[in-house]
Amino acid sequence: FFRITEVIPLDLAVEQMKAFIVKSYSKKGQDVVDKNFAAVDRGGEYKQLTVDPAWANLADEETKEDNAPAFVKELVRPINGQAGDLLKVSDFVKHDTVDGTWQNGTSAFEKRGVEAFVPVWNVENCIQCNKCSFVCPHAAIRPFVLTDDELAGIDGLDTQEIKAPAALKGMHFRIEISVLDCLGCGNCADVCPGKKNKETGELEKALKMVPFNVDAEDMQKEAQNWEYLVHNVSSKQDLVDIKQSPKNSQFAQPLFEFSGACSGCGETPYVKLISQLFGDRQMIANATGCSSIYSASIPSTPYTKNAKGQGPAFDNSLFEDFCEFGLGMVLGNKKMKERICHLLEEAKADEHVPAEFVAAADKWMANMNDSEGSKEAAAELKPLIAAGAEKGCPVCAELKTLDHYLVKRSQWIIGGDGASYDIGYGGLDHVLASGEDVNILVLDTEVYSNTGGQSSKST
Repeated sequence: FFRITEVIPLDLAVEQMKAFIVKSYSKKGQDVVDKNFAAVDRGGEYKQLTVDPAWANLADEETKEDNAPAFVKELVRPINGQAGDLLKVSDFVKHDTVDGTWQNGTSAFEKRGVEAFVPVWNVENCIQCNKCSFVCPHAAIRPFVLTDDELAGIDGLDTQEIKAPAALKGMHFRIEISVLDCLGCGNCADVCPGKKNKETGELEKALKMVPFNVDAEDMQKEAQNWEYLVHNVSSKQDLVDIKQSPKNSQFAQPLFEFSGACSGCGETPYVKLISQLFGDRQMIANATGCSSIYSASIPSTPYTKNAKGQGPAFDNSLFEDFCEFGLGMVLGNKKMKERICHLLEEAKADEHVPAEFVAAADKWMANMNDSEGSKEAAAELKPLIAAGAEKGCPVCAELKTLDHYLVKRSQWIIGGDGASYDIGYGGLDHVLASGEDVNILVLDTEVYSNTGGQSSKST
């Protein structure tokens, strides 16, 4: 995607540079202009490099095929390659993103591989605490639980027999690192409690930071292991209570992964944890700030989806009204559920409606404000709505356009210190006082990043 826009002779380049200097610095005095001239003239002291003419006919490198979807290949990668201005309107129409929506999970295909050191896992020293996964800012290290059949699908994978929870007994446990997504902060190795050596009595950690070389055979094997585990090993989170303990929470798939946050970020582990606990029905109103940048800077979207196609919906508002923005989402969803109730009552009044539909409608209306209850009721009601729509029922046809509101949304409002303690506080306290069902996460950034880095009132 690199483009040469213009090639000019060196003497002309010097002439243009000096003209620019005069225009930019003449008001500061001739002395400043002369010093800049001298700096430009010194450039002539360096040897000119001759480009081998054969380079003009070099063959393009062979394109490496991968499992990236067309959206990533045709939109995300050109933008990341600084060639977004070459995209056509029709490219965005093709992928249904002309209204500004963007597909989730694109950061998983970036595989930057920029770290100098990565952790390696020692199977002998691991006590299966999952702390490494819990603190990882980028979801680049995770516990995987494999059945016998899943383990048989890959060679040379060290595992332990899983110790707990009981529902996973008989399966195989492994900690795996995505070496191409890791940013080398070392948080995982720092928090690893290790295991006491019976002979020496010393603690020996299960994770150790080692130099990273993308071409090294062992690192290529780790990358291959990750790809196999992510794409071929099913999540076991439905077998355990992921809200019972921090350890259990890490058996849930992170729906926030490989963000552009700084290496070692202290806030993204919490954003990731929320996605593990509530991500399949999560709505996010995010204040402008570093959290909005690492959460969704086109074309990189670290919020992603699970195997069922469910994942967080994210949008960003300015810091002065981010809470009101989130409250608007809550009230909008509330109004849509009221509309569904009205339509269900209208359908129930029809004497030809099956008793099964009436029972499912009553069950949903009784549980529509309960997270797990609405999931169960929606699973029963959705197919009945679809069946009614196929038979020509106009009420069911309208209900079908609204069935994505059946599961109760988990509304999250996320902002940093600048938004929460200062410019947006007047809205934050009113939203909290409203009594509506919202969750507000204040990220302790200790600084007003947007306006130049002043200490915040919470520092």
